[in-house]
Order: sequence, then C-alpha cells, then structure tokens
Amino acid sequence: MDRNYVLTDEIIFDAKPDAVPFNYRISYKIAQLSLILELNARGGCSLMKLQMIANALSTISDREKLWDFVNNGSNNYTVVRFDPAVNRAVKYAIAEGLFNQQKNGLFRLAKKGKEFIKVIMKDPSLLSSEKKYLFLLSNKLTEEKIKELTTFWRYTDVENK
Repeated sequence: MDRNYVLTDEIIFDAKPDAVPFNYRISYKIAQLSLILELNARGGCSLMKLQMIANALSTISDREKLWDFVNNGSNNYTVVRFDPAVNRAVKYAIAEGLFNQQKNGLFRLAKKGKEFIKVIMKDPSLLSSEKKYLFLLSNKLTEEKIKELTTFWRYTDVENK
C-alpha cells in the first residue's frame, strides 16, 4: 500500500512523542529531589519541604521568595504548590530503591540513592544552578519553620472566614 495518498481507506498515524519540558521529566525530578535530600535534609525531609524547595528551584523569583522566608522569617510565603511531578518522582524513587520513607513520614536517601547522588555531585555540569542554590540554602529551611508557616496559614484562614 502506498502511504503517500492523502485519502485512502486506511489512515495511518505515526505518533511522535511530544517533547516533555525538562522540569516535568521524571529523571530530572528524581535527580533534583535526590539533591534536596542530600544537601538540605540530612535527618529526613517531609513531602511539604520537598515541594517547597522543588518549587523554589523553578524560577529565580521563587528562589528569592524562599530565601527571604528562611532568612527573614516572613510569614507571607504563600508559594507552596503541590506539583504532581514531585509526588510522581517520589513514588518512582521509592520504587527504584533510591528513597526510603521513615516511620515518621520523612524521606531519606537509601543506599542506592546515595550512590546516585555521588555521580551527580562529581559532574559539575549536572544541575549546577540547583547545586549552587541548595548549598546556600543548606539546612536553613527546617521542619519547624514549615510547621510554623502552616500554623500561621491555618490561623490566618480562620480569621478571614
């Protein structure tokens, strides 16, 4: 059958994959979250913290907002979006044995995840801007600060109703 005809009895589509933006690719998100766990959460990391830091890495403006929150304690930090790509990456990372979830709900790098992060850290061309920001952020965003922020939101929301 000659496939050059415009109209035929059969229409054949050769599906081409759509380009997925890098920040939604599962491999990028897993690498990004692994960096967060390595550089910003030695004792474990909540899903909220992963979401906040991953969100901050999206744009320079978001990085500045998180930086202001951790350094100046401003309670007007409202840029927490629950990105489904982060949730999916966490599930994949657990399934691949890169992350473990502790009994207290916090996530940590598993042995396989630590080996993975060594490869990323050795190559200066991989995730270079993310590494730089996460090194600066260090452990400044604590689970306690996140708890204070969510408590502030709850009370503010009640006052507005």
